[in-house]
Amino acid sequence: MKDKEQAVKNKTTSTQTVTLPKTSFKDFVRGVWVELRHKVKWPTRKELLQDSSVVVGFLVFWALYIGLWDFLFAQLLKLVLSK
Repeated sequence: MKDKEQAVKNKTTSTQTVTLPKTSFKDFVRGVWVELRHKVKWPTRKELLQDSSVVVGFLVFWALYIGLWDFLFAQLLKLVLSK
């Protein structure tokens, strides 16, 4: 048991630095481009249209919902303040 505790203690107290190879900005941009072209799964046109329509639908719903409540409270406030 003491060996495990000592090993854990040694791991937590040792300070090792890892140096990464220096890369240029051009290499970084090239890596990003390669990753975007080959590793990212882009949505199909059908998926894009479906997801966009869901987002627009929610936006319209919430805009109408909040607008309705705003209108009702404005009318109620007018009624209360007019008396």
